[in-house]
Amino acid sequence: MRKVLVIYKSKTGFTERYAQWIAEDLGVEAMPLNKVSLEILSGYDLLVFGGPLFASRIMGLDKLRTWMEKLPKKIWVVFATGATPSDKDFVKSIERINFSQSPQKPARFYYFLSGMDFKKMGWFNRTLIRFFARMSQKKVKQESENTPLPPSEFKSFDLSNRVYIEPLLQYVKLKS
Repeated sequence: MRKVLVIYKSKTGFTERYAQWIAEDLGVEAMPLNKVSLEILSGYDLLVFGGPLFASRIMGLDKLRTWMEKLPKKIWVVFATGATPSDKDFVKSIERINFSQSPQKPARFYYFLSGMDFKKMGWFNRTLIRFFARMSQKKVKQESENTPLPPSEFKSFDLSNRVYIEPLLQYVKLKS
């Protein structure tokens, strides 16, 4: 039986929730990225990492890539969380953006729909989201008067669902 560890980087709590669900269902430990070291990782065979998406990039991935290069015999599984509803093309684009330039790639990549918690976001991220929403509103106004506008006020929302982790759980159980 392989030893499994779940590692996560979370900004507003959604990725941490998914990591905790995965660890609970697998009966293993979950640790935040900032508490993990190369020494800790060396004691595990299969490593699951999760991070939130920010501008199509998985947060925490740079540190993970370093570990993947130093521990190439480990099985690496990566998941990302985000508020964008997904389809196969979206997931492939996120995977391509984050792993095409890297010599080390995860054995599997998953995307889990989560949400946004504006109260837990920093000032910079809230401002950036508002800026892009306003730009989008201007574009929609120019294209058609009948097209509904994107929201000008933002409310937190949670679309996370434990059901989304099933394919990842099945893969990890198969490999352990």
